[in-house]
Amino acid sequence: MHENIAVVFQRAEEILAELEGDYRHALKKKEVSARTKQLCHDLFEKLRSGLDRSARRYFELHVSPSLSPEDREAAAIYFPVATDEHAFSSIMGRWRWKSVKDKHAGLAGYLLSLQPFINSDNRWLEILNNLSNEGKHIDLAPQTRREERQVTVSRPGGGSVSYGPGVTFGGGVSIMGVPIDPRTQRVMPNSVLTENIVVWVDFTFEKHGVSAITFAREALAKSKAIAQEMSSTFQI
Repeated sequence: MHENIAVVFQRAEEILAELEGDYRHALKKKEVSARTKQLCHDLFEKLRSGLDRSARRYFELHVSPSLSPEDREAAAIYFPVATDEHAFSSIMGRWRWKSVKDKHAGLAGYLLSLQPFINSDNRWLEILNNLSNEGKHIDLAPQTRREERQVTVSRPGGGSVSYGPGVTFGGGVSIMGVPIDPRTQRVMPNSVLTENIVVWVDFTFEKHGVSAITFAREALAKSKAIAQEMSSTFQI
């Protein structure tokens, strides 16, 4: 991945770490701070920028040299995120690459395959696009928060096991040799294992109905994966 693209995702990872820290603070405050909203805005802006930079680097390396000076000057290069094929074609048309488009069928097909209207698994791209456009007006809904308790059990000098609220243990179950109390769903008092319980407060993006922190992690991982795939597949 080119350094001009990689640096964007490096900064996005730093912002995500800050955002996760704010979530731990939200556990105590039971509210979303203005700083949390700003961090969300900064993160999604960086991810959108990383995708746009990937598209622009392809354009500059493989398309621009073949265009007329007029088309090169008029081109507006963005990573396409569209609601239908007509909108997709419109976005790609702004690349002003009509005269050479047939030579780049591989990239066009790849970008089309990522569109949410082609593959519903990529709905996250549409949400990311919308959130980046919402800017500082991102609407987090604290009234729909839910608390999720995660337990991590670890052995000094050894490994660890984590489990969340979706896991229920019956009688006779042990973790690292220590029995679980089925009433409390925790390890029995012992001198061998250390038990750490983390409670997360979850807020949703009200317009999109997705967990803010979960979506932030997913969007970063998947945006970076697209940039890496474009880099290796299309030599950018």
